[in-house]
Amino acid sequence: MALTVNTNVASLNVQKNLGRASDALSTSMTRLSSGLKINSAKDDAAGLNIATKINSQIKGQTMAIKNANDGMSIAQTAEGALQESTNILQRMRELAVQSRNDSNSDTDRVALNKEFTQMSSELTRIAQSTNLNGKNLIDGSASTMTFQVGSNSGASNQITLTLSASFDANTLGVGSAITIVGSDSAAAETNFSAAMAAIDSALQTINSTRSDLGAAQNRLTSTISNLQNINENASAALGRIQDTDFAAETAQLTKQQTLQQASTSVLAQANQLPSAVLKLLQ
Repeated sequence: MALTVNTNVASLNVQKNLGRASDALSTSMTRLSSGLKINSAKDDAAGLNIATKINSQIKGQTMAIKNANDGMSIAQTAEGALQESTNILQRMRELAVQSRNDSNSDTDRVALNKEFTQMSSELTRIAQSTNLNGKNLIDGSASTMTFQVGSNSGASNQITLTLSASFDANTLGVGSAITIVGSDSAAAETNFSAAMAAIDSALQTINSTRSDLGAAQNRLTSTISNLQNINENASAALGRIQDTDFAAETAQLTKQQTLQQASTSVLAQANQLPSAVLKLLQ
């Protein structure tokens, strides 16, 4: 190698290698401190693009899971209220049957009819007061409720609950017009028959809606489970793309530290080469 004064090629080469080692060391330290091997586009442009898409999908599906859980809460709340309405109708049916027993006195029948009327009023109260997050669910005002249960648009990513029916006593046909007493035995029998028919019809109406709500809950449960499974796999894929391999990166850090230290030491020696020219001139 020629000895020159103006250009120290050896020093320039060592400086270049030192710069590379320092950059690589900085990259390793960033990856180890952040836990991510992709911290900017220059680390892996293609990997960053894929990771960003997967991360967006995960966030969208996480919100979709929340939406599905909200739908589940609404379906459960409505179904729970209808369960209580069913219990009330069954009690009203018991009262109607009990009222036709000839062992009852007129006072007994009046008392039974009072409870019957109170149960009817409670049906209406439940219908008017059952709500979640300010939305009434079984008074007919909820209509159709749509829940976004996917990270993309389209009907296939939505589940709809139909809550357009009202379940107050009058709508069910068991309101104040229904009684289980009469002015005489014939009238009482007529009223009893009408009450039984109305109650059975109301029970059938509620049971049909409860079946729909139960099916919706099962669908939402499956949807949530599927979304959680997709998110789990997507998170694993995201981790493989962007997470730091600490074992490999620690080894890389040690390597670059060694190279940096060696380059620093060699650079000091390379910078002394021009002074060798002076010795030739002595």
